[in-house]
Amino acid sequence: GEMASSVAHELNQPLTAITNYCNGMLSRIERGQVSLQDLVAPLQKTAKQAERAAQIIQRVRAFVKRSAPNRSWAHPADLVHEAYELFEIELRKRKVRFRTYFAPNVPQLYLDPILIEQVIVNLVKNAAEALETAGVEESVRSVALQVRLSAEPSSVEFAVIDNGHGLAPEVERHLFDAFFSTKQEGMGIGLNLCRSIIEAHGGKLIAQNRYNETRERVVGCSFSFSLPIQPAVWSDSTHALPPQSPPPSA
Repeated sequence: GEMASSVAHELNQPLTAITNYCNGMLSRIERGQVSLQDLVAPLQKTAKQAERAAQIIQRVRAFVKRSAPNRSWAHPADLVHEAYELFEIELRKRKVRFRTYFAPNVPQLYLDPILIEQVIVNLVKNAAEALETAGVEESVRSVALQVRLSAEPSSVEFAVIDNGHGLAPEVERHLFDAFFSTKQEGMGIGLNLCRSIIEAHGGKLIAQNRYNETRERVVGCSFSFSLPIQPAVWSDSTHALPPQSPPPSA
């Protein structure tokens, strides 16, 4: 039952991307506004997401069976690039601006890229949905993803930060409970699975409201997770990073 719920939840992202790519191509073909060359890139992206769907089934199946994560070396910037392809359409649909910030000399990490990318996708999509559900004006909806060395020894922190209305106390208490969801059609498996994935990597996932300088008013919410750094593996300073913005204020 846990595996079935997890697979159904995690497959939503690549299947949604495939649907959008295919609908976009069909629309342009019907209008006669596309050449064969124009179809190459979206077809390649469609095939890539189909492969990803198969990988998700394999990884979630192995994870639920309590197998060790299928680890390899990956740079956080590459994880974010891959995840962005899955949540970009969702952000545009919900009129949410997305910003990134990478601290200098962020190291490579030894992890399961597919599983960690799914955590990033889930957290960003949840933040975007929360902004829309809370009725935040479209012109100011914003989600930021910052990656930096953690205050804790030898770890990297990923933080997904929104400018919404924060978490209600009754929601915060049950946030990571299995099958608890604030969404009408939610299965309540997403955050529970995310926490299990992060803990299997030796890290931790936490959620907290953000306040203004006087701590009188909630100005958003932050979901952050830390992953341990393996010794003596640091990124090249020339490593390509996504376009960045200044880090969000506390």
